Amino acid sequence: MSAPTVSEALRRFLPEHLSTQPLLSAPQRRAIWAMQACRTPALGGRAYGCAKCSQHHFAYHSCNHKACPQCGREATRRWVAREQRKLIAAPYFMVTFTLPSELRGLFFGSEAKSAYDVFFTAASRALSEKLAASKWLGATENGFTMVLHTWNQKMLFHPHLHCIVPGAGLDAKGQYRSVKSAQFLVPVPVLSKAFRAGFRAQMEQRGWQCDPAVWRMEWGVHVQACGSGGNIVKYLGTYVARSVIADSRIVSISDNHVTIRYQDREEGGAVRTLQLEGKEFVKRYLRHVLPRKLRSVRYYGWCHPAAKKDTAQSHRAERQAHRVGSRTRADENVPAHHKVSLLRAAHGTARHVQADVPRSHATPRSAATRQSMSTPTTHQQVRQSDANSVAQSPRVRAAQESPIASKRATKPDRRQHRRDGREHPTPEKATQSWKHRVKSTPEIHRRTDQ
Repeated sequence: MSAPTVSEALRRFLPEHLSTQPLLSAPQRRAIWAMQACRTPALGGRAYGCAKCSQHHFAYHSCNHKACPQCGREATRRWVAREQRKLIAAPYFMVTFTLPSELRGLFFGSEAKSAYDVFFTAASRALSEKLAASKWLGATENGFTMVLHTWNQKMLFHPHLHCIVPGAGLDAKGQYRSVKSAQFLVPVPVLSKAFRAGFRAQMEQRGWQCDPAVWRMEWGVHVQACGSGGNIVKYLGTYVARSVIADSRIVSISDNHVTIRYQDREEGGAVRTLQLEGKEFVKRYLRHVLPRKLRSVRYYGWCHPAAKKDTAQSHRAERQAHRVGSRTRADENVPAHHKVSLLRAAHGTARHVQADVPRSHATPRSAATRQSMSTPTTHQQVRQSDANSVAQSPRVRAAQESPIASKRATKPDRRQHRRDGREHPTPEKATQSWKHRVKSTPEIHRRTDQ
């Protein structure tokens, strides 16, 4: 006998639930249709054949709906792999924002999508503001990823946001800032108060009303240290593109009931079982279907995909400034958050250090001066351990080996001629030497006035 699955429970009890004519939203009706049509002739399929043995196999198409228990495995694998490549060499934290139960009614009805947007906005602004505070991390340029969850272990509606936060960033001067301790990011009471104030401001801006006692409550905010961040990415990945409950938590399915397995958080994570009526199981399952076009995973700061494009543009601007010999430093017009590797999506490595390429218009005074200028220096203090990696970066080597730099290295120094007692070549002598070179060239290359 095969193990019970979520799909089996839905197929058995979904018709009974629909017979009661429940009030369903358009996204819920779309989810029901997708789950019923997934991997059936309604969506068509594709035939696969082997050229050697002439065997054929036919597979129906999947619906790829987030609420479908049969889909999402491949999307989850790709998301986890992509996010793990973005991790930087810094301590990571998981920050969780939870709303009071009195406000959960906002997420049902015509304004559900706007309520989720308010939730994201209030939490992201509070977190970004406290990360930028000089009293704590002091990173005015920070980044993090937010993932929306709407359920708990018993499949009840429990909206909360999980945030993957690296404990590092850039301050207002573009310097790298990191947490002093891998176990502390920001004070929880301070973050909770900012989150509550931000949510209240967003509600007042839209004219929404609620019980005034909500603003006197302690709002749930939790900060947990997560080491290098790999485990938290794997944990959140199981909920990014998957449904409310996994097949492994279905204990049994009877004629009228579904028994599930859950962890009791109040009892220290003890594993217990819960028996639900078939209609109640379907009702709880459909309660977590999100509004249409709602992004449940959002990126902020230098974790946003747009940061990669901005960083590439700043690098092109630096190369162009050195190519044309600009008399202004190439990094003066580049935003501070483009100077350091925290935009790891653009560089593909864990960490880089800023290095200023030598000024393209500076003329070497002597051989000693040229030798000192061949090594790039920084205007910001860089650790000694990173000096070698800065000097060997591809961008610095490209600037040193450019035609402009090689031409400048062979340019005569007039003051050196005067110190040696020699006369610097005058324009007339330079012209005569040029005419002599012209006469010695072949006829086809000789310049004439005709």
